[in-house]
Amino acid sequence: MIITKSISRFARNTLDCLNYVRELKGLGIGIIFEKENINTLDAKGEVLLTILSSLAQDESRSISENCTWGIRRRFETGKHKMSTKRFLGYDADETGKLVINRTQEPIVVRLYQEFLDGKTTDYIKRIFEREGVKNWDGGTKWQSTTLMSMLENEKYKGDALLQKSYTVDFLTKKRTQNKGEIQMFYVEDDHDAIISKRIWECVQLEIKRRKKYLEEHGTNSYSHRPESNPFASKIICGDCNKVFARKGWRSSTGVDRKVWQCSERYKVKGVMGCANRHVEEETLIKAYLMAWNALVENREDFMEQWTEQLQSENLLEGYRAEKFIEYTDGAEPLTEMDTDFMLKTLDHIKVFEDGTLLVVFLDGTEIECKNEEE
Repeated sequence: MIITKSISRFARNTLDCLNYVRELKGLGIGIIFEKENINTLDAKGEVLLTILSSLAQDESRSISENCTWGIRRRFETGKHKMSTKRFLGYDADETGKLVINRTQEPIVVRLYQEFLDGKTTDYIKRIFEREGVKNWDGGTKWQSTTLMSMLENEKYKGDALLQKSYTVDFLTKKRTQNKGEIQMFYVEDDHDAIISKRIWECVQLEIKRRKKYLEEHGTNSYSHRPESNPFASKIICGDCNKVFARKGWRSSTGVDRKVWQCSERYKVKGVMGCANRHVEEETLIKAYLMAWNALVENREDFMEQWTEQLQSENLLEGYRAEKFIEYTDGAEPLTEMDTDFMLKTLDHIKVFEDGTLLVVFLDGTEIECKNEEE
């Protein structure tokens, strides 16, 4: 025998209540509901149970609607509480207001900076894990999807978007992302910011820029393991505008060569696609170094362009100009490849059939180089 206070304590909907009662009854187990004075082993028990459990379900719906109404009224006035258990960078005080966790704050700041420095969330994930950077629960395992959600979270700039998700069904408690089905509420300057509004907006523009870049050049990765393949997705075909892929070739003398070839060249096996030429990786490195050194050497010629960009309405454009002024100030010529610096400065290198290489930097500057290799 199971003794319970009331139907509403046993189940919140009629179907579940009757199913469980019948299943238990089939096992010879009765249930006594004290408040309603029902014994399920009694022949008349199930009839009363059906009626009263329906009333309990309706009461549950009413309570849910009242709670939802109260939460939304608080959202309208900018009042909210949120769990910070899985929220890196913030804790909640006794009133529920977000306060900066000073131990975790540098990790968030670094994430945003690394992303603007040209790294992908997948690359940053590997860096964090290699360095043993601790996440929200003290572990050192990271997910690139988690890092991306942090980059898109407006709370890091001190604002709060309320009601991003909502409960679809009060019975199942299933929640879903709010895509405009119900009203959202945006609260500015809700709490202290970890990331300035300018940097946060620059990151959002960079996310959109990379998405557009992938679509334009027919690739699904902005940068694939730059530790071992720094030019991945950064070499573009001047004929079809698709990305080049790196190939390992062995010469007749047994020397291994790294060459780049248009990904459209042999997309269909045995059928020649894009006819653009291949290019040696060493040639690409030389082109990048030569173009960057030309930029440094002629810094004064580019200062006017960068100064104008500083006033641009596009915050990312202004940010890039500021960084290029910083990078070229008193800089010595580059003599060897520095992958991290290349990621900070290079947008792509476009390869043309006649051997021309067009080096395009992230500030929009384009410098043409001639590939003399046969």
